[in-house]
Amino acid sequence: MEAVMNDRSLPDKLVSLPRQKIVTTPTPLEPAERLSSRLGIRLLLKRDDLGGLGCGGNKLRKLEFILGKALGQGVDTLLTTGGPQSNHARLTAALAARMGFRCELYLKGEPRADVTGNLLLDRLFGADVAFLGEQPYDQIHMALDRRADELRAAGRRPCVIPLGGATPEGTLGYVLAFHEMLEQCAALGIKPDWVVVAGGTGSTAAGLAVGAGLWSPGTRIASISVSWSRETLEAEIRRHVESAASVIGVDAPAEGTFCVFDEYIGPGYSRPSDSGGAALRLMARQEGVLLDMTYTAKAVAGLIDLARQGVIAADSSVVFVHTGGTPELFARDPSVLLA
Repeated sequence: MEAVMNDRSLPDKLVSLPRQKIVTTPTPLEPAERLSSRLGIRLLLKRDDLGGLGCGGNKLRKLEFILGKALGQGVDTLLTTGGPQSNHARLTAALAARMGFRCELYLKGEPRADVTGNLLLDRLFGADVAFLGEQPYDQIHMALDRRADELRAAGRRPCVIPLGGATPEGTLGYVLAFHEMLEQCAALGIKPDWVVVAGGTGSTAAGLAVGAGLWSPGTRIASISVSWSRETLEAEIRRHVESAASVIGVDAPAEGTFCVFDEYIGPGYSRPSDSGGAALRLMARQEGVLLDMTYTAKAVAGLIDLARQGVIAADSSVVFVHTGGTPELFARDPSVLLA
């Protein structure tokens, strides 16, 4: 077994950045023993779905740094966007409730009669929710900027958070997460060969890749795309890697530190796939752990297939980063989940 690197000190610039503590850390790193046996690998689950606030999820680690920066500007209102069942929107709303801020969510799609899953939680947390139709996110972001201008004119201090919290500061949340995960692995006497995560905007994978470059060369980050093509997501991850590395004054990781797989998207973003449904049921029935159909089920479907193909070699140590999202299960047709 390759030894875990001894020098795992945090870069000074990362330590000194403003950060509002939100996540209950360290999140558990749990062995998935039954699924490991089926796949012939050593699989561990990094349970960022158990991060605390608002039912947990990966966006909390990003919001720690985003809000840390915003607090220095006297923010009192949070604005963001996402799909109707956006995990990021739900956690932004929960954070606003905790901080005593206003929250306005401008979601893609049409108004819905059924207020379920994440959308129900958005409203429970007190967010104002509006739907902006099927326009592209670049136009929605322009609408957010216009709304922010209106709020400033009215004397408020808004913070616009882009889709998925994908900012350079937000990405740094997963540099720290990699460090935390590596410490947990070291306590078990292992060095992860692979870290597997669902790929949306690419910011989470980018933070993990920067962490791997700093402390664990040889660990590969596999981003299982849930929407974008391999070429698009690779470019976005690389962009986030470079911007985050620049903020803390470190080199971007070597080529090959991360890779993208786009074979598991299925019918499209947020639309269930057969392999994702099978992975969701397998994880529930083998490990008692819930996934979601938009992100983590498709990512686990990819992990399973890559292990069975031998892309992830037998006996590899693999960490799956559970990014949360299970509230959306309660907005799904049970016949799809139980098929």
